[in-house]
Amino acid sequence: MTFSQFRDCLDQEVLGGKPSLFGLRLLKALWSTNLGRQAVLRLRLAQLLTHYRCRYLAQRQLVRLAMRFGLYAEPTSAIGRGLRLPHPTSIVIGKGLRIGKRCQLYQQVSLGAAPRDHDGLMPRIGDDVTVYPGAKFVGEGRVGDRVIVGANAVVTKPFGDDVVVAGIPARAIRRVGPGDRLGSVRT
Repeated sequence: MTFSQFRDCLDQEVLGGKPSLFGLRLLKALWSTNLGRQAVLRLRLAQLLTHYRCRYLAQRQLVRLAMRFGLYAEPTSAIGRGLRLPHPTSIVIGKGLRIGKRCQLYQQVSLGAAPRDHDGLMPRIGDDVTVYPGAKFVGEGRVGDRVIVGANAVVTKPFGDDVVVAGIPARAIRRVGPGDRLGSVRT
């Protein structure tokens, strides 16, 4: 993640699209009471430091994430703009994953690492996806764009776009219409 990508991500995720006084507002967010913003800021900072080969400083940010939130993330995973962590506790983001834009991950979500025989980054989550508490992605489990993953779902196989998945193992239970907003679902 380059500095311009870092700044673009934080403008949207942490600062709410208000780029004025960028540095001061980031310091305020780092010490604010909004834990979701703190976690995203520290994760993005670890990604930036990893990109510029400041491994020690990146590792310090990752340790703070782990100690404060229980959030374990691989900084080399590709995470799209607009990540939201409303309750950033006990979240695991494995190695070699690609997470789409405007995703929302709730507490206790585990995104398993990419399979060993997979080259490059493996898409685990598409764009505009909401993953509710306790959901797990293992093996070949992945979802497309505009998907809602129910609480405690165990996703072990690929799913396409515009669906709601739930259950153990997860299965598509509803389709989301193209005109629907993410929260409203059609049966």
